[in-house]
Amino acid sequence: MIDEVRVAAHYGKSNLYQQIEIGLLSLGLNLGSVGTDDLVFVDNFHIGGDRATQFIADNLKLDTGKTILDIGCGIGGPARYMAKNRGCRVHGVDLTKNYIETGLKLNALVNLNDMVNLHQGTALNLPFGNSSFDGVYMIHVGMNIEKKDQLMKESYRVVKQGNFFVIFDVMKCKGREVVYPLPWADRCEESAVDTLKSYSDSLLAAGFSIVKKEEKNQFARTFFEGVISNMDSNRKRAFGLQLLMGENARAKIMNIYKQIQDKILSPVLLVAKK
Repeated sequence: MIDEVRVAAHYGKSNLYQQIEIGLLSLGLNLGSVGTDDLVFVDNFHIGGDRATQFIADNLKLDTGKTILDIGCGIGGPARYMAKNRGCRVHGVDLTKNYIETGLKLNALVNLNDMVNLHQGTALNLPFGNSSFDGVYMIHVGMNIEKKDQLMKESYRVVKQGNFFVIFDVMKCKGREVVYPLPWADRCEESAVDTLKSYSDSLLAAGFSIVKKEEKNQFARTFFEGVISNMDSNRKRAFGLQLLMGENARAKIMNIYKQIQDKILSPVLLVAKK
């Protein structure tokens, strides 16, 4: 069984905000004038970066002023994107205390603390009332959550009728053994990576209808080829990867890329409607 304490420990990094500040200063930036674009090296801790965040936002079908939920928000990169570029008010939930503390400071740094609020908590017991949100999304989160049925039930509970829950997760596509470390887990005991069928069954059981299933295998391969080709030459990317993934960042990147190539793993976009 996946232990939430171990999951939080996997992602938790000491002095994370201070390390991000050091990174910004090393790039010649003035902390008094930092914008969301300057945080791209740490704000896009998912396959596809901004492009992926954009298609997630598009599938939420949101109007300016709507209130949405980011499940597994990390340090809040996609939430800040949704606030700045889509005019949404965003709440985020994450297990990792240091991510929430860092994200709140970054919100203030880029003057979005009135639009984005982050909370420490679990996706299995969301700290919000029924039908609180005009949309819900999660990016690369389900791979750490074994109880998919409960995850989908909670997501269904908090989204308003007629609105969307968008998932962008890495899923298993073959019965072959998955090789670790990977960005979300150093060992198989920490991983709950699952099949598209499992996700679909849990969504339907919760009451959702599924309106889109889209494998993003080629999209991911192209993304990782770019990451790998300039991992050493691009100081921003190298700094961000090591900061968020640790010393074995390269091994994690190579393992996920190889298994996407071999179609053992595939990122999948799922859109469900309440």
